[in-house]
Amino acid sequence: MYLSADKQKRFTPITSISELHQQLQLAIELEFSTLPPYLSALYSIKENTNNCAYQVIQSVVMEEMFHLTNAANVLIATGGSPALNNTDFIPSFPTRLPDGEQWFEVSLLKFSPEALQTFKYIEEPSENVPGKITIGDFYANVEKGLTYLSETLPPDELFPANTGPQIAHKYYYGGGGEITPVTDLDSAMFAINAIIAQGEGIPDRCWDPDKPFPLEEGTGIASGDHQLFMQPRELAHYYRFNELACGRRYVCGDSHNSGPTGPKIPIDYAQVYNMKPNPNSGDYAFAPELAALDYEFNRIFTLLLDQLHNAFNGDPELLVPAVGTMFKLKELAQELMRNPIPDSPEQYNAGPTWQYLKS
Repeated sequence: MYLSADKQKRFTPITSISELHQQLQLAIELEFSTLPPYLSALYSIKENTNNCAYQVIQSVVMEEMFHLTNAANVLIATGGSPALNNTDFIPSFPTRLPDGEQWFEVSLLKFSPEALQTFKYIEEPSENVPGKITIGDFYANVEKGLTYLSETLPPDELFPANTGPQIAHKYYYGGGGEITPVTDLDSAMFAINAIIAQGEGIPDRCWDPDKPFPLEEGTGIASGDHQLFMQPRELAHYYRFNELACGRRYVCGDSHNSGPTGPKIPIDYAQVYNMKPNPNSGDYAFAPELAALDYEFNRIFTLLLDQLHNAFNGDPELLVPAVGTMFKLKELAQELMRNPIPDSPEQYNAGPTWQYLKS
């Protein structure tokens, strides 16, 4: 991806292995920092309602884990060690994203037009916001650093032998993309490019080039596109969220400028739990049952981060029980969201606070 000169000035050049490791660790934190906002909106959707929106957000969540895994594999391949199980890994919301995007703030919100606008900011294509940093720009700087180091260091120094095990594709399910081993510059660039293309797309195209679909004869619609969101991989993340924001699907021939012109998407914002924006533990100071439930959520969330940390640091098999941990998190989050906060003047419901608990 091309990084303009004015945006390049906003980044510190990567000129050493240690600087590369710092930026790749930041990439892991960046990818994970999107999950609490996306999952809060996802879990706020009432059961058996807004099925299209639920599938779209869920697909993006799965692919953010793909992005996190790609960044972690590049870090491991270059001799680094991902760090996921500490209090600094999780931001306090509202927050700015850790890659330097200062032009918007990310909050924990119920599924709503406001949440979708934030999600679009997160996934904004770089060319749409000249002068503003995006996730794509951040990864372009990582790519530039990888290229520089490949030209100045011996291959076995940039990609040393006997590093820890990477996460293999067999541990990843759902969403688009395929995890491939990182062994050299080409495979590292492939992994980073997959993150950029799947998130914001590529210039002048809405479609994620990961897996193109042929046109159905006589329809002008990509094969599988008529199945409402059953093939969400076709669209980059920004455009999936824009479909929900506009209430229409993209069809072949649509562009960024045209917006989606296809069939309407049924969305009912009334079928959403009224979760308090950016819930915090203080909200439950006079509600011991909610406080206990939030503590249990955070205990399970802490377990998940411990499992992920250990999986990325030598024990990939721990990703198997981590799937079950995620389902438990969903159950606890939805239980919180079904309960009103006592004496809340806005009649808000509770929500998870997404905290890593110190041992």
